[in-house]
Amino acid sequence: MNSRQETSENERALVIKWSKDGKSVPEIASLIGKSHGCIQKILQKYRRTGSLANIPGRGRKEILSATAKRKIIRSVKKNPLLSALKLAILI
Repeated sequence: MNSRQETSENERALVIKWSKDGKSVPEIASLIGKSHGCIQKILQKYRRTGSLANIPGRGRKEILSATAKRKIIRSVKKNPLLSALKLAILI
């Protein structure tokens, strides 16, 4: 269960603008209604990447290799009625 809310790009743009205008992090946090840490993270990410957009994560690792996927697809194309157990034995 994720209780965090994503900040919109408009809010992030305001944070960057106010930071460039010389406002402090606590001032910006009170104006936006977000925590001090959230504002710091937005500023750190902007300084590091130069972008306000969300950057996708690295994602979940693949379970099957490309060759295993091809073998499964080939087997199912030959015989679409194969059960998962028989497929596992074939591969």
